[in-house]
Amino acid sequence: MSEEENEERRDWSELPPELLHLIGKKLPDLTDFIRLRAVCSSWSSSDPPQQFPWLLELFQREYSCTLRRRQRFYALSSGETLTIPLKNKKLNMYSFIHGGVYSGYLPFNDSRESTFSFFNPLTRDSFSLPPTRRTIRSPWMVWTGTDPIRTRSIIVVDRNLWIWNEMGEWALYDPRSNQWVENEGYFYQCCYWHDMFFSTRVHEPTQVFDAHSKELLHEIPPPEIESRENWYGKGSISHLLRKSYLVVSSGVILRVIWHHDVYGINKKPIEESVFYIYRLDFERANHKSCWVRIGDIGDQIIFLGEMNGFSMTARPNSGFREGCIYFIDSSTNKPYMYDILAGTVEKVPCPFKRCTWFLPGL
Repeated sequence: MSEEENEERRDWSELPPELLHLIGKKLPDLTDFIRLRAVCSSWSSSDPPQQFPWLLELFQREYSCTLRRRQRFYALSSGETLTIPLKNKKLNMYSFIHGGVYSGYLPFNDSRESTFSFFNPLTRDSFSLPPTRRTIRSPWMVWTGTDPIRTRSIIVVDRNLWIWNEMGEWALYDPRSNQWVENEGYFYQCCYWHDMFFSTRVHEPTQVFDAHSKELLHEIPPPEIESRENWYGKGSISHLLRKSYLVVSSGVILRVIWHHDVYGINKKPIEESVFYIYRLDFERANHKSCWVRIGDIGDQIIFLGEMNGFSMTARPNSGFREGCIYFIDSSTNKPYMYDILAGTVEKVPCPFKRCTWFLPGL
C-alpha cells in the first residue's frame, strides 16, 4: 500500500489522548485550542494547556472602569482582537470590580446584598459566593492558589480609600467550608501560598497569617531598599517607589518593587521605570526568613496588574519573552514590558486605550 493510500485511510479522530495533549501544549493561544476542539467530538474532550493572558479592554466611566455587553479581548500571540458577548442578564456592567488581574472569571459586586458573583465569558459558567458578614464597599479581588478557577479560593480586600498606600480588611473565601474567614486591620499588597496569607506595606515587615485561623505566624523585615531608614532618611526614595508587589512564582514568593519617579518637576517617563526583585527565603521553624535580591527570574514571566500579579513559565510562540515583567501603568491603563537583564522598558502592542490582564480558562 502506498504512502498516499495510508494517509487517506488514517483516521485523525483516533489520535491517542497523550498525543492530543502534546499538540495542545504547542498551541500558543486559547483561540487556537478552541479551533482544535471544534474538529471532531473526540478532540473536543482534550484538556487545555496552561494559557497565557489576553488583554481585557476597559472603558472609563467617570472615576472607574467598566465593561460592555460586547466585550473585547486582545491575544498577543496571534494579534487577534476577539469580541465576546457577555450574555447574562443578571450582570450589571457598572458593578464590575476593576483592578488587579483576572483568572478565568470576571468579578462583580452586589453591594446591596454583600455578595460577589463571577462570570466566565468563554464558557458562560457563573457562580456566586455566600454573603459576607459586613458590607465590602471597595473590593479588590486577589485570586489564590495554582488553579483558582476550580478551587475558588478567593481573597477579597476592602480598600481604604482615605489612607494613602493602605488597604482595608481582608476576607478569604474558603471553598472547603463554603464560608468567609475575615480579618481586621490594614493590609496592602497580598498573596496566598500554602494556606498562608501574606501582606506587605511599604517599609513595613511582611506579615504572614494562617489564612483560616487568622493567627499571625511571622513578621519578615523589609528589603534594605524599603527599610524605614532608606525611606525617610537622606536621599529618600519615598517619592520614587511606586508600588511593591507580592507574586507567587514557580513555588516561591517574590517581592517585586517598581521604582519610578512619578511626582514633581523631576517626573520621569514610564520608560525609565526600574524593577527590583527579591526572593523570600522562608524558614518556618526558626523565624529567620528574609528577602534576598535576585538578578533574573530564569524562564519565568511576571504579569503585574494594578495591585497584584502572577507568574508563568515561558513557552515558544506565546508572544511573551522569558525573564521579563509585563505590567500595566495604572495612570493610563497601558501595557509595558520590562526586560530584567537589559533594564529597558518597551511598549506592548495593544489596540485598546485602557486594558488589564485576563487569563482565559475553559
